[in-house]
Amino acid sequence: MIAFALCLASRLALADDQKFVWDPNGVEDFSLTECHGQTVTKADLLGKPWVACFIFTRCAGADFCPRVSEQMRLLQDRLKGVDVRLVTITVDPDRDSPEDLLRYSKQFNADPDKWWFLTGDKQTIYHLIRHSFLMIVEEDPDRIPGFEVTHSLELMYVDDKGVVRGRYNARDDVATAKLRRVLRGKTDPADAAIIAEGERQAEVQRRAEAEAADRARAEATLEAQAQVPEWVQRLPAANATLNGLATVLLIVGYAFIKAGKPVQHKWTMLTAFAASTVFLACYLTCHFALYHYTGDGSRKFLGTGPIRPAYFTILFTHIALAIVVAVMAPTVLYRALRSQIERHKRLARVTYPIWLYVSVTGVIIYFILYHWPV
Repeated sequence: MIAFALCLASRLALADDQKFVWDPNGVEDFSLTECHGQTVTKADLLGKPWVACFIFTRCAGADFCPRVSEQMRLLQDRLKGVDVRLVTITVDPDRDSPEDLLRYSKQFNADPDKWWFLTGDKQTIYHLIRHSFLMIVEEDPDRIPGFEVTHSLELMYVDDKGVVRGRYNARDDVATAKLRRVLRGKTDPADAAIIAEGERQAEVQRRAEAEAADRARAEATLEAQAQVPEWVQRLPAANATLNGLATVLLIVGYAFIKAGKPVQHKWTMLTAFAASTVFLACYLTCHFALYHYTGDGSRKFLGTGPIRPAYFTILFTHIALAIVVAVMAPTVLYRALRSQIERHKRLARVTYPIWLYVSVTGVIIYFILYHWPV
């Protein structure tokens, strides 16, 4: 891994040291497929400037492809009045189908009229990146999941004639700010593309070290996961099932009391409470077991775009209200079993919707955390 980092650093340093002279005739012609299904060629991009970037949807490095795509989203949002095209090209076309790219584009609220996501033949894409944009792209022989492809993290500025005019590091906020000024016509691209040599070398080193650190974390996580027993790996799905069962029982129990069937209501709600209790035991067991085997008691959510704040909003409200339910639900049941019906009713009117919300969101959190495409 250290050898890889040093190799990457040396290669990027060479790239930064060389003088970038892009073909004055423009990028070569190409034919790729956009995520909505249409064919896109070089001719379709002529007539207006465009910005190209290179990512793959399964990238696991939070400071790599997601950062590049977030910078592209900022360009889209902050240049609404500027006639510029944004073009994202996958470096993993064997896995990134148009459908995959379409799902990925929605995470960043991509405007299909302004921002295109392209895939196609791998040889064509790699040749385009290496020979027209003079950027790095190659498959990683180690095949660490989420790090299968090594590629440049640059935003490439191309003029309305298809000629590359500059490159801007997507992980450098100063560089991307310069790019926005160029696209607004406030700065000459030749001047904006110049970065002090010391700053370049520092960024090269930081990039190599960050990628090496991310790869080390990924390897450590994979090694730890390989040691987790199968019964522990099945617990999250079991927890979601228990939450789903509690949800159904809560709804059925409510229907029983509305239908004037207190006995059926009683046993249904007791069963719902039992399901929630078993869930709590399984939930705690899962987290303690994960911490024991991996050193981390929780699974990190890697999703990007609007789903990320939505997920954490659901998660935090779920946790806070689950604590409330842990106190209120037993109290409600106690009032009912002690035949304190009026006090039971008053407390149940508050407890029931909170309990139902916690059960439903428990299922939602599971599917987002374990099945959301990232």
